Amino acid sequence: MKILYAVRLFSGLEKSVLDGAWKPTGVPTIFKMIEALEKSGHDLRLVLSAKDGFSRWSEVRDRHLTLDGLRTPVTVLAGKAAIPRLFGRLRQPLRDLRHALRITMMALRERPDIIYVDHASVWAGGILGRLMPGRVVFRVMGVYPVMRDVLDRPGLSARIMRWCYRAPYGLAICSQDGSGIEGWLERALDPSVPRVGVINGCDVPAAVSGDGLDPRLAALPKDRTIVLSVGKLEWEKGAGEFVDGVLKALQRMPKALHALIVGTGSLEAEARSRVEAAGASEHVTFIDRMPHAQVFAARARADIYVSLNRYGNLSNANLEAMRMGQCMVFPGAQPDSGIDVATDMLVPPDAVRRIPTADDTDALADALLELHADPETRARMGRSIAAAAERFIGGWDTRIAWELALLERLAAEGRASLPRDVPPPGRETPQ
Repeated sequence: MKILYAVRLFSGLEKSVLDGAWKPTGVPTIFKMIEALEKSGHDLRLVLSAKDGFSRWSEVRDRHLTLDGLRTPVTVLAGKAAIPRLFGRLRQPLRDLRHALRITMMALRERPDIIYVDHASVWAGGILGRLMPGRVVFRVMGVYPVMRDVLDRPGLSARIMRWCYRAPYGLAICSQDGSGIEGWLERALDPSVPRVGVINGCDVPAAVSGDGLDPRLAALPKDRTIVLSVGKLEWEKGAGEFVDGVLKALQRMPKALHALIVGTGSLEAEARSRVEAAGASEHVTFIDRMPHAQVFAARARADIYVSLNRYGNLSNANLEAMRMGQCMVFPGAQPDSGIDVATDMLVPPDAVRRIPTADDTDALADALLELHADPETRARMGRSIAAAAERFIGGWDTRIAWELALLERLAAEGRASLPRDVPPPGRETPQ
């Protein structure tokens, strides 16, 4: 199988291209698929498109790289730096058009059996889906508000996106992250396109301990209930609301809790300032970055794990918490948008503590203090969520092998060989 794999230059891949060595972090959905394609012996062409944002990639020209640890050469398409500043606000759409044309020309020149694009490369997907129908795989890693908005919004950019979504793809694979993918897939895609929602894999390594334990974890107080948050410190993750809920709980019971916040983001400075202004610095530990094994050590040390993700609570971080059997707190479902409807189908009511919304910091404070006072309930919830996770969360090897087999089937037998609603791998996955 000859495959053109064109996805965003994710932050988890950016360090690899900057350092010249394949050491990906984050986005396992992407990097584990790249590694599986390499090991399978398929003819892989890898294209990463720089989309700017918080990126450190500032090259003005496309680069062709060879990375230590990765046999496949990598083409990195330049971001807005390749578009002259005189174009002003048009630089971003011109960047995306340039990326789409570069990927399209590669595909027309090389004639791959499969063209694999993520949402960042959907312009190329929309073009190639029509020029080479049935060969393009559209990979969606959850649904975000802007993806819903363009389905109804007027204007040229929204019409372009709708046109891209409606291409005759060979297959659409969407991560079931609780973001309400079901309704979006029905509305956005051409009805004939085979599609599947699939929960990501999750592997739980042995947590480090003893001398290998991060000193900041070793220093956590032994006489407090440790409340953990893992993830980007951004609005969509409820970073500010987590801090507010913890501070409210500490006001009521100053010696009950100690918060551990693992992650960084645009709200980090504000979160630190709020903690300091409240005189709670000794009750909150901030750790910006940690190796994955140390994050699992933090989970093992925590008593309560909180996720205030506004866009769905079947994220990678939450799947890890479920597999580990952590006592969890997260918001209830949002039926109007479909967010976390699938989560509620998979996670029993007594397995987690649900609060009304991510913004309800009083409810979060209540939940934290009630769980602090009831270690037996925390243990029971942990056992319940771990048992539920066994039914619907598989390992990454199984998950990636399933996807690779789908690509091989599409390449060998064509789109007609796939049902319209493709069954997910053998564990429970709401469609």
